[in-house]
Amino acid sequence: MGGSRERFFTTARHKRPDRVPMDLWARPEIVRQLRERLGTAQIEEALGTDFAHVDLPDRFPEFDRRASEPKGGDWPGAGGRYVWHDERTFQDPWGIIRRVGSDGKLVEWISGPFAETTDLARYAFPPTRCLPEPSEIAGRIAQLKAADRVVCTEVTMPFKRAWQMRGLENLLCDMLTDIEFVEALYDRIYTFETERAERAAHAGADVIQVVGDIAMEDRLLFKPEIFRELDVPRLREMIRQSRRARPDVLMFYHSDGDITEAMDDLIDVGFDIINPIQPECMDPYEVKRRWGDRVTIWGTISVRTTLPRGTPDSIRALVHERIEGCGRDGGFVLAPTNVISYDTPVENVLALYEAGREFRW
Repeated sequence: MGGSRERFFTTARHKRPDRVPMDLWARPEIVRQLRERLGTAQIEEALGTDFAHVDLPDRFPEFDRRASEPKGGDWPGAGGRYVWHDERTFQDPWGIIRRVGSDGKLVEWISGPFAETTDLARYAFPPTRCLPEPSEIAGRIAQLKAADRVVCTEVTMPFKRAWQMRGLENLLCDMLTDIEFVEALYDRIYTFETERAERAAHAGADVIQVVGDIAMEDRLLFKPEIFRELDVPRLREMIRQSRRARPDVLMFYHSDGDITEAMDDLIDVGFDIINPIQPECMDPYEVKRRWGDRVTIWGTISVRTTLPRGTPDSIRALVHERIEGCGRDGGFVLAPTNVISYDTPVENVLALYEAGREFRW
């Protein structure tokens, strides 16, 4: 019986592991329910997942002097350091303003430092010295590896950061009318996130996850030609520098939506793993047929339909079908397509991982 690291690296080499590797992304509400139901705080071990996710703690000294004490809650980003404008509206170190919903569950984008201007000189971008040194996280990563976990770290897809600073509609218009501004904004953000990825690789991370949506459910948010002009060369450089730091690091790209138009580009620049292959708009079996010999598929179990609306029996059946259809020759990690929502029946979550543990070819 293989352990988690052997299991994952076997599937990443496109060979059949002892069983399919599994990952968990879940809301705090789901985590609490799982702990109660399983009777342990070590839910990853109880569920049989194989991955550990390590944050890279940025330091923003000037911002922190203005920031309030962290606020708790279940909303995304709770517990972080922010400047609060009122009881629900907060600003992060990048100048991005969001608001917590009235139910305390979700946040919405409100504004950013370039919402009303394209004058980059008016804003002081965070310098890369705000990033942690590799030595600050290397020990933690080594401990997790010794405990047989596959260690993942995350960087932000610069398109995501850029639209949050400028506004989505503004940035998409800029791509057509002011490409020089977009390139200048991208260069600053890519410099920061590329350095983050390189430091994570130096620290020993197994998988670097580049996270940020570039698609709707029927196409990319912009023309593929724009993606190739703006992002492809910069992503290639991010991957080059990460692999210069650690040649065997695996690069992972996450975008919800239909990214079919970008699949060849993402694989060609060097991504080893594509996530999540959202089944509402991408057929996992077709993706496996077309690209499965070149890339590992990670995800495919919908957090929008399958997990909240299915039954334990239907979820088990689907999981077995997915593993059979996508993982027989390796190259597959079983996981939800995004963070499991707070209104998902915990029985369905348990069924997902039970089915993954029990399946054998």
